[in-house]
Amino acid sequence: MSDTNFSKTQNMVFLLVGFPGIPDLQCWFSAPFLIMFTVALFGNLLVLLITINEESLHEPIYYFISLLSIVDFIAVVVVFPLLLKILWFGSQSVQFDICFMQMFFVTFTWLMESTVLTLMAYDRYVAVCKPLRYSSILTNTFIIKATLFFTLRSLFMVLPVPVLARMLPYCNANTIHSVYCEYPAVISVACSHTTISDNYLYIIFLLIGVPDATLIGLSYYMIIRAALKLSRNETRQKVFNTCSSHIFVIALYYLSAGLSLLVSLFENIIPAYIRIIFAVLSITIPPTLNPLIYGIKNKEIWKAIIKHLGKVRLTLTGSSHP
Repeated sequence: MSDTNFSKTQNMVFLLVGFPGIPDLQCWFSAPFLIMFTVALFGNLLVLLITINEESLHEPIYYFISLLSIVDFIAVVVVFPLLLKILWFGSQSVQFDICFMQMFFVTFTWLMESTVLTLMAYDRYVAVCKPLRYSSILTNTFIIKATLFFTLRSLFMVLPVPVLARMLPYCNANTIHSVYCEYPAVISVACSHTTISDNYLYIIFLLIGVPDATLIGLSYYMIIRAALKLSRNETRQKVFNTCSSHIFVIALYYLSAGLSLLVSLFENIIPAYIRIIFAVLSITIPPTLNPLIYGIKNKEIWKAIIKHLGKVRLTLTGSSHP
């Protein structure tokens, strides 16, 4: 019997219908999302390549920025192609297991973003509050171990997400009102639910979201307290400049996630397409704006970009005029 059920679900497909209620208008969303896709794809690649190739950027904070670019790049590749396909051509069918695979990567990158922001907050705390011990605390060994530990933490917390969704019976109900395989939208079409499947995202939020947000808040509390003790305004300004890029990225991540959560709480009284728009933006805005924030606000990365663009220009000029 279980083999029969498995073979049935193997052959099932989900139908992603996009934004319900505005099918004639959703094609107009394709232009801004295409721009976001282009900026996110090439922006994260550029920041990643610059931080890898520029020796002056081989420092702990830039290792974390590289890791953030990798996470954002995965999110871009996983979400945007299917999103644009639906906006351009209408409803799209997605194979059962492919849908759960996308669900896994979307949730994993979302948790990894929180992880990287927490590590970066700790880096900024050490840089401001313990500057003389910075190189002895943020060693390559520490970075590797911390990255591995938090990556495994995210992986183990995310693995049950597609498993729980996969185990639910769908009874041929396969029309999903969304533009990607988000966990709440997928399990909402299941014939029956379990307590853990309905509440697992809240468990993740309590076990990872709350501790990460607490650690980030505590780090910046210590940073602000240390900055206020400084006597010179120039030194305080230097502290702010050191943390400004990270502050903008943190605000962007939690603001987009918070708005999406807030809208989902009132999904019974607002149009469905509003909830989906906010859900999509919470996944697509951070990968789009993060490389712009670090490319513009971080002077070292900006200088490295200008330097490498200058080399490219000289190479092209030299090859055209031997």
